[in-house]
Amino acid sequence: MRENGELNFYRNLMKHEVTVDRNKTTPKCKLCCYYHPDFKYRRCLFATCPYGKPDSEVFRQNPLKKDTFPRREVVI
Repeated sequence: MRENGELNFYRNLMKHEVTVDRNKTTPKCKLCCYYHPDFKYRRCLFATCPYGKPDSEVFRQNPLKKDTFPRREVVI
């Protein structure tokens, strides 16, 4: 059984909120910590940019041709 200290550590980790200063200039997407080039339909980890960029910069105009994540085959 886990001790209370370990559980509190994970509870506090889950309470962490993303803090973004919207008064600063927004970083380029490739330098942002939320940038994911492997996603097929969008560039950002979030569906809406935490820095307030328009959706046209978050979602790709054309999806990637090859999905880099392996697909699982369902065996019946």
